Amino acid sequence: MLRCILFNGVIVSRSTARYCVNCGKKYYPKSNYSYPDFNWGTSDEDKLAYARFHSLGCQSVWLNNNKEAFAHLVDNISHNVIQDNSNIEKG
Repeated sequence: MLRCILFNGVIVSRSTARYCVNCGKKYYPKSNYSYPDFNWGTSDEDKLAYARFHSLGCQSVWLNNNKEAFAHLVDNISHNVIQDNSNIEKG
């Protein structure tokens, strides 16, 4: 029996295999074949925390299918960053 753990709200087996949120294909975030893509030298912990797709194609399809929600998320984050910056400047 393979034991699984809950990692950042996603069920992950101890082998670190994950399932693509778009197509369900099994992939390994610590390999160089997970998306979003990471810069060279990114820690395995960051890859495990943030990788969600097994291929760039699946990432693109998912973003296209969820473009309204994604745009809303980016707008909210941008708005919050702008507010934080202006609060810092006001000091």
